[in-house]
Amino acid sequence: MIDIFRGLELAKKSFERDRVYLLNHIVNNIGSIIFGYINVRIWLAVLGNTNEGMEAVTYLMVNQAGLWLVMFLPYGCYIPQKVRDGSIAFEMLRPYGLLYGSFFEVLGHIAYNFLFRTLPILLFGVLIMGVSLPSIYQILPYLSTLFNGILLSFLINYFVGLWSIKFLSINGVQMLYYFASTLFSGAFINLKYYPEFFQRIIMKLPFAYTSYVPTAVYQGQFDLLKACITQWMWIICLFSIAYLLTAKLTKKMTVQGG
Repeated sequence: MIDIFRGLELAKKSFERDRVYLLNHIVNNIGSIIFGYINVRIWLAVLGNTNEGMEAVTYLMVNQAGLWLVMFLPYGCYIPQKVRDGSIAFEMLRPYGLLYGSFFEVLGHIAYNFLFRTLPILLFGVLIMGVSLPSIYQILPYLSTLFNGILLSFLINYFVGLWSIKFLSINGVQMLYYFASTLFSGAFINLKYYPEFFQRIIMKLPFAYTSYVPTAVYQGQFDLLKACITQWMWIICLFSIAYLLTAKLTKKMTVQGG
């Protein structure tokens, strides 16, 4: 059995690597806040300073903060970069699998983003833009569904990484990933404003359970049990596929660089 502490050490190194670029990320935060502010003002212009308008403000800013945990993950979980420079060969020699190592490496990145990107943006939203805090009974449900959403996002992004092992270039599939995440996750537009038939289709896909569902739970508008059961089903399904594909694709691979 692989020692969990070995994975946490990987996460720690990933966290420390990101911290080197803290100043650059602060500038990114300013850009993200400006984008969120413009988006909020547009929706307030449409809905007015009503209960629905303020609900939209909370939805948008909570999602804006959460994007750094569920959408803006390293391309293909760092795998394409390793394929390009040849270091993927060394990954194959490690005493743990590619899926295990990628998860903890991304986990360190997510922990960094949570502290230095998500929390500042959310704090700005609460203090300046009137974002409503969840009730005390919604905090744990929100964090639980958000964590499940992070696992889902990791697994979807991991498939992009596996694509690079087989086909080397990820340009097309990476664009497709962002397109699908943007359109289907509800990250920028609340899914309740979509046509009903389109909502039903979207809720059959995993993307909505990365952004829309956790935020809906935050606002007390989605059943926790239903959210968790569906998220766990997707996690088990995607993990099984990822595990099998990893075993198949790593038997023989082409690398660039080293």
